[in-house]
Amino acid sequence: MTWVYKSFLVVAVMILILASAGCAELPAGGESGWSGLFSPSESPETPDGQDADPGYLTPVTPYPTATSSMAGPTFSRPPEVAPTPDMYVTIYNRTAQFTQTTEAFAFDLTAPPLLIDFTVEPKMITREKYATSDYDNIKSGMVKQTFPSETSWFKVTVRDRGTGAIVAENGFGKLYSADTHKQIYVGRSGDYQIELAGNDVKVHVLMRAGGV
Repeated sequence: MTWVYKSFLVVAVMILILASAGCAELPAGGESGWSGLFSPSESPETPDGQDADPGYLTPVTPYPTATSSMAGPTFSRPPEVAPTPDMYVTIYNRTAQFTQTTEAFAFDLTAPPLLIDFTVEPKMITREKYATSDYDNIKSGMVKQTFPSETSWFKVTVRDRGTGAIVAENGFGKLYSADTHKQIYVGRSGDYQIELAGNDVKVHVLMRAGGV
């Protein structure tokens, strides 16, 4: 028997000894040797697979949940806002027809300003005029035109009563524009004469002052 063959037999015998020592019979129930580390009373899990209760908490009945319906939106009436008082005193408020008419009023303005607003409704004239067109889709013919009468005019004049000098003036027609709403402003105190004159117009006049 050679030296190599003897060495091979020694190694084979050692392998057989180690193999027989590791193939010990498993405990009953087919569990591995790790199961013996815990006793049934020390198992980390309950039989149904849930975590074990350590026993510090005591189960009780929960408080009933109060059921409340959500209240609808509450609409409150907004606070009433008092109208802003007019800081001016009305001294004249009238609608009148003027036909070659002139009126005059005296007023001692001690608390400026003096505001005179007037709105004019002139006499309207409707006339027919023959009109021609250079476009095929627009036919030539008689058309009606409506415009203020040339005889309609109105004027407000504020004079110094002592000298007769004109302090302020405005109007409609003649030398003035065709705007139907105008205003006169007098910003200094004085003894004034206010003249209203016009023809073929209906006018609403409102005069206000800072005080009386």
